[in-house]
Amino acid sequence: MYHHIADLPLDATELRMTWTVSPRNFDAQMQWLARNGFRTISMAQLVAHLKQRQPLPAKPIIISFDDGWQEQYTTAFPILTKYGLSGTFFVYIRPLDHTEFMTWAQLQELVAAGMDIQSHSLTHPHLRALAPDAAYKEIAESKALLEKRLGKPVIAFCYPFGEYNHTIIEMVKRAGYESAVTLAGGYRQRADELYTLRRIRVSYRDTLDDFIKRLP
Repeated sequence: MYHHIADLPLDATELRMTWTVSPRNFDAQMQWLARNGFRTISMAQLVAHLKQRQPLPAKPIIISFDDGWQEQYTTAFPILTKYGLSGTFFVYIRPLDHTEFMTWAQLQELVAAGMDIQSHSLTHPHLRALAPDAAYKEIAESKALLEKRLGKPVIAFCYPFGEYNHTIIEMVKRAGYESAVTLAGGYRQRADELYTLRRIRVSYRDTLDDFIKRLP
């Protein structure tokens, strides 16, 4: 799980360092994955494997990015391409085409290059704090908009702030999603946890050895 791919100043806050990885470290991590036989898959492939036991390549991995920041296109995308890897980008709708975020045209380019685009809501709200109708709109309309603009099925949801409860999960299911990802750490995925999938967070201070030790 990645958010920002950027170099930070020496006085960067702890929060910023938690959610950022330097381009140099990201490149080293992707190079290690490629050299060690990891194969990137899509969310749809993961769901098909967990639900119907569809086969996956050896050492499958999903490289996910949250929010839709511009550097995910300008920095991460070329690095992924360099190593023959694909990424899954969970984007929310409101900031698209605005400063610091990707544009719709860039998302279309990612799709054409084999990248996976999935939903992260309309406005990145605290879903549990919203009225039910408003929460469902965030979940369902983001899916519909992405599918309309990109011409591809959207089957996975990323909970804003990693926040969810039983009611939110039921809304995600009702909206037609087949899976959802959290901020919970780990790599073991189970068929009975399709709407609470775990991810491995990578941060600024993580060394390559730190990164490797978190993988199976």
